Amino acid sequence: DLVSFDVSCFVGGVHGDNCASIIVGDLKEDYRADEFEWDGTANSLPSIPTKTQFSSPEEEERFVTARRLVQAALESRDEGVAACKPGACLSDIGAAIHAVCDAYGYDTVKEYRGHGIHSDFHCAPYVKHFRNDDSLELTPGMIFTIEPMLTEGSANCAEWSDNWTVATDDKGRAAQFEHQVLITESGVEILTQP
Repeated sequence: DLVSFDVSCFVGGVHGDNCASIIVGDLKEDYRADEFEWDGTANSLPSIPTKTQFSSPEEEERFVTARRLVQAALESRDEGVAACKPGACLSDIGAAIHAVCDAYGYDTVKEYRGHGIHSDFHCAPYVKHFRNDDSLELTPGMIFTIEPMLTEGSANCAEWSDNWTVATDDKGRAAQFEHQVLITESGVEILTQP
């Protein structure tokens, strides 16, 4: 299984937000936690000590395809962040993310978006993680999240009765990673830690 943990906190009068996905059971058989440190970027993903022994070719395929989806989700978030700079357009973020989805053959959930960081939870600006025509110019001082949800199959999804958990309608796998970013005078600063 693939599980995403989206954690929010209220600190210093503002809501913070961060999300990451993990593949359940995908650790190398002789893994030692003191030998590994993840820096939170797509570039470090290949160094994660992953499972190497499988009970069947079907099990191996499930892990390999889950790793590919997680890699794509990390890359799409990182490309969305890379599109941020003063004078860029909010839609540049969605275009960058959608290009990664297209390259992998995945889709991106359209019902949920990134959001501003403020004393109000989930406020503007709303960041679409797909191609769109939003024309908001990015300016220094803006703080918001970039948190694309990529799906292997249909991007249609539904929220569970707990008002937080989301699952795809086709029961396909999804992966999500998130960063809070600050638009600076010279570019973008990532505020979240891995």
